[in-house]
Amino acid sequence: MPGKTKTPQAIYALEKKRSERDRRANHAALMKDAKAAFDQMIEDGKAARKGGRPKGSKTRKD
Repeated sequence: MPGKTKTPQAIYALEKKRSERDRRANHAALMKDAKAAFDQMIEDGKAARKGGRPKGSKTRKD
């Protein structure tokens, strides 16, 4: 913004707003990636618990 003289307080406020905006955007992206990884881990765990030897019915009498 050539030609405009800003006070140090105004520059500080602008930099603080920009920093906060960048921090929030970065955090949101990290949380999105972490949630996707967590959901994948949960799905993998569910798949690992399926299968195996089938259990007999409870009505069976020996």
